[in-house]
Amino acid sequence: MTAERKTVLLTRSHEGNLELEGKLRAMGLEVVALDLLAFRSPSSWFEVDSKLEELARFDWLVFTSSTGARFFSDRMKYLGHPLSWGPKPKVGAVGEGTRGTLAERGVRVDFTPREYLTEALARDLPGPPGSVLLLRADIAEKRMTEVLQGRGFSVEDVPIYRTEKMKIDDPGQVLGTQVIVFGSPSAVDSFCTSIPEGMLNQVLAKTAVCIGPVTAAAARDRGFTSVVMPDRSTFESLLDLVRETMGDR
Repeated sequence: MTAERKTVLLTRSHEGNLELEGKLRAMGLEVVALDLLAFRSPSSWFEVDSKLEELARFDWLVFTSSTGARFFSDRMKYLGHPLSWGPKPKVGAVGEGTRGTLAERGVRVDFTPREYLTEALARDLPGPPGSVLLLRADIAEKRMTEVLQGRGFSVEDVPIYRTEKMKIDDPGQVLGTQVIVFGSPSAVDSFCTSIPEGMLNQVLAKTAVCIGPVTAAAARDRGFTSVVMPDRSTFESLLDLVRETMGDR
């Protein structure tokens, strides 16, 4: 009897799926990649550009994703602004991936929290409280801003990119997979709203491998009963967990 192929479903953006797909195939796994998110420029650059023109007035410039870091560096180059500057603003990054993206582009990163979570970044950002420019997605949750403001920081939360949720063209291809990988709550939402009601119970019975606790909570809220996440919120740890999870099947 032929063994069932072990197939992983990816639900990120096209670029994000490509980043993981090759590594999963190298593990001997089959991959179905659904490009469920697309990241677009803001409908207007006016607000972003005005903040970039006056970066030096902020004490902190904070990023919560590699995507935001890429949009920032690309826009700075377009405007002719340098990616290195004096003591202000200091730069905070949510995790290794975001820190690496900034470093590759010549941006000095001054702080990364021990826990790679946006709430940890807000909770542990070094004081004394000052002004923060937060550049992130248009659909980002507001808890981070609330935590910073509760600590006495003045926060300007500016969307530097838009998240467009895509639909699944062929939901049937989901049924042949065993594990679904989610890298964000928006991916969970986009995925679940694309599944026909008649298929939903079958899909929710699959294992959801999530990047971190916020994404895991979103998966549970949608009805997934088997939800796992790595000890560290990095995609390297996520891949290790996928391999471990698939090895148990």
